[in-house]
Amino acid sequence: MNSHLPHRQEYEDSCLVLQEQGLLAEGEVPPCPDQRPSHADEEPLGVSFFRTQLDAAELEDLTLPRTFFGNSQLKTISFQNSDLSESTLTECDLNTVDFSDADLSDSVLCGSRFKKVTFARSDLRGADLRDAEFENCDFADANLQGTKLTAEQCRKRLFGKKRQVRLTAEQLEQVDWQEA
Repeated sequence: MNSHLPHRQEYEDSCLVLQEQGLLAEGEVPPCPDQRPSHADEEPLGVSFFRTQLDAAELEDLTLPRTFFGNSQLKTISFQNSDLSESTLTECDLNTVDFSDADLSDSVLCGSRFKKVTFARSDLRGADLRDAEFENCDFADANLQGTKLTAEQCRKRLFGKKRQVRLTAEQLEQVDWQEA
């Protein structure tokens, strides 16, 4: 994390921000799960957005590790400098979302569609991006060490005919290339 970035709020305070914005039910703060959530979990998922539409929210400088996003639409959202490590974000549509300086390490983002999403300087170490689609996304200075992608995905989706997403040679070397 860059030293010039604002301090992230603690988990409980981050949940209170979600409550204030009407994105989380008021009352007790949900416990933060011990492991990355899955749609198959029977235990409470902690902070969870399932079949939800989030629009025009500033969720910056928050600490929300192991958050679950499933089959949701996120539009014009800023998660700038937020900790979403070990989160699950699957089968979602994201449009004009800002993950600049965010921690998405060890997260699963499979099957989601990203349009005009900024990952500048984000931490994507160990993230699983297989079967995700990208259009006009920015990965400038993102850490992709161990990020899971497929060569097929990069040929058809990540770079596309217009090379909409550009990764540096260093980033390409960081990727953990997968068969499927």
